[in-house]
Amino acid sequence: MALIQPTDFNLFLPGVMDDPYPAYRELRERAAVHVNEQTGAHYLARYQDVAALGRDPRKLVRGATITGLFEEHRGTGLHRMIRTNLFALDEPDHGRLKSLISKAFFRPRIGELVPRIEEICGRLLDEAELDPSGGTFDLIRTLGYPMPFQVICELLGIEPEDRQPFLAWTRKVLPLVDPFPTAEDTKAAIDGGGQFDGYLTAVIGERRRLLRAGRAVQPGLITDLVAVAEEDGARLSEEELTATVFTVLVAGFENVTNLISNTMRALCENPGQAAALRREPHLVENLADEALRYYSTTQYNPREAAEEIEVDGVTIPKGAFVVLLRGAANRDDRQFPEPDRFDLRRLNSATHVGFGEGPTFCTGAALTRVEVQIAFRELFRRFGEFRIARLDLGPTKLFWGPRAIEVEYARAT
Repeated sequence: MALIQPTDFNLFLPGVMDDPYPAYRELRERAAVHVNEQTGAHYLARYQDVAALGRDPRKLVRGATITGLFEEHRGTGLHRMIRTNLFALDEPDHGRLKSLISKAFFRPRIGELVPRIEEICGRLLDEAELDPSGGTFDLIRTLGYPMPFQVICELLGIEPEDRQPFLAWTRKVLPLVDPFPTAEDTKAAIDGGGQFDGYLTAVIGERRRLLRAGRAVQPGLITDLVAVAEEDGARLSEEELTATVFTVLVAGFENVTNLISNTMRALCENPGQAAALRREPHLVENLADEALRYYSTTQYNPREAAEEIEVDGVTIPKGAFVVLLRGAANRDDRQFPEPDRFDLRRLNSATHVGFGEGPTFCTGAALTRVEVQIAFRELFRRFGEFRIARLDLGPTKLFWGPRAIEVEYARAT
């Protein structure tokens, strides 16, 4: 029988996630399962194992791996949104809520949004007033944050005048998932979560009133969910409604922000691929998937073993803390030849596990791909060669990407 290999690897330590890929390679090569005896974490780094277990919700569950982080904030608006959001739920509740939002992300609905996404992208770049002869710009501030945020607000049906405070409240909450939040971060997150919860409660109440009166209502996913709750409260409780909107908002823009940043980083670090993209614009269709494989925005998922699990002859006990290292799986040479090479012509980029798999496959995957394609089509149309002027790495517990990325650009030729 194979043995679980002990490891010093601890992704929660400062600096470990700045560049985890050398450590990932060592984990993949040494064994299928590694355990850190100090934290009790069982790490899985191989593609086959991560993909197989990710597809089977009977073996691995979220349990308290997410909600436990926020238990000390019980009774707050923040805790209410966390404990019933899609990232924290197991089956059958996860599937029930996911089915309610899936229609908003169907391809025909995304197709209808494309002209609006193109308009948002172009307007944001116009407003930045970038010198066409060349210069430097902050990618996240200029496009990475505002574009996906405005797109997800359009999909949710958030009134334009409410969007800026909505963004501010969301930004307050996110630092709480950093490995080492400060007391100030925690206080701000509770405050932001309370404001977010209060705003949504008011909006839901107003839209419910308008629906009952048969009056015109702002279209979007929020209104659709209110209508579902009105029709059958057993399908969607008030708390679940608020938490679901929070999940869609955070996943719908924070992940895309990081993917846009990571994509630019990969292109700048691999100028040959950037040049290929300019020569062959159709390669943009594979851009999001190869970038997500190469620099995964979700590096790992914490889970709990719901039963005794066997992985490559190794037994993981029931109740064990299991960490699926998605970033490691996406660089496994058993699945991806020359995995450390960023290659827009890679034929199987889309088999990456960055979007999840099976019941947990990302509902917004199609929208994410479209946003990345539109952003880089427009950036490459307007400007010439790109180079990273400054990169500030600061990945968090749930989202992996730079805190800041300043890009130097040349005149378009």
